[in-house]
Amino acid sequence: MKKSNIIASLLIVASIITLNSCKKKTEVDNESQSVVDNAICEQQFMAIQPVVSEKGIQENGIKRTTAALDSFLILGAIGNPTITPSANDTIDANADGFYDNGPVTFELKYLPGFLGNDGIPRTGSLKITTAKRWSAFNNTVTVDLVNFVVNGTVTYSGQVKITRTNALSVTCEVLNGHCTNGSWNIDYQGTKTLTQKQGQNTPNTEADDVYEITGNSSGVNREGRAFTTNITNPLVKKSSCKFITSGSLDLTPDGFKTRTVDFGSGACDDDATYTVNGQTISFKLK
Repeated sequence: MKKSNIIASLLIVASIITLNSCKKKTEVDNESQSVVDNAICEQQFMAIQPVVSEKGIQENGIKRTTAALDSFLILGAIGNPTITPSANDTIDANADGFYDNGPVTFELKYLPGFLGNDGIPRTGSLKITTAKRWSAFNNTVTVDLVNFVVNGTVTYSGQVKITRTNALSVTCEVLNGHCTNGSWNIDYQGTKTLTQKQGQNTPNTEADDVYEITGNSSGVNREGRAFTTNITNPLVKKSSCKFITSGSLDLTPDGFKTRTVDFGSGACDDDATYTVNGQTISFKLK
């Protein structure tokens, strides 16, 4: 009887282990909040550079626009009311590459009713500081977000440092990035390289700009979970689309396995997927 009882007990234990193993194999890792929150922050922070490039700093210096139909108001150098509208608001008399009155800080302000090329309303300002022209290589342009609200719901804050490395590429470093709608909060930071693939022949037109993005980032999602990302296939961001349209990255939420996020094949939509543990799960980029 003892031997029979022992064998029976062993069979029960084996059955339990087998059942648990099966459960583990079929268990779905559905932690998607980090994926969504990274996209919410990344898409907007990476959209700032093309705006600054087109509207903020032109080849002839920092310009100030007063046209009634202009969607932006460029306020000249902050704290220097003597600057007046002209073809060149800044000068480099000795041709050393630096603005004589620099570093120059000016504000790119979104006027009421503004709609971006991606169809999204924005309010607030981009406070921009630079010592040289936008086109100068290895010159860091600092952009501070001031009361910057997207779509009337999400406030973005932090600083973006933009450095042009060659004619088509810039690096964008996001520092102390924060995204919130008042009920949830997301932290975001990272360093990306943006390489222009389309629109380089029309520097004053943002609408046709297309950029490939590489690099990495980290953050804390709205549930307080830390995450890291690394782009494995360049992300494509079109100025005419609010979403990243293609490319992929690896994202690792704290306590979970790395998942591969696929942003699609080029369509301007909010559909994306992530794959983890052999399971592919669809989600929305908002």
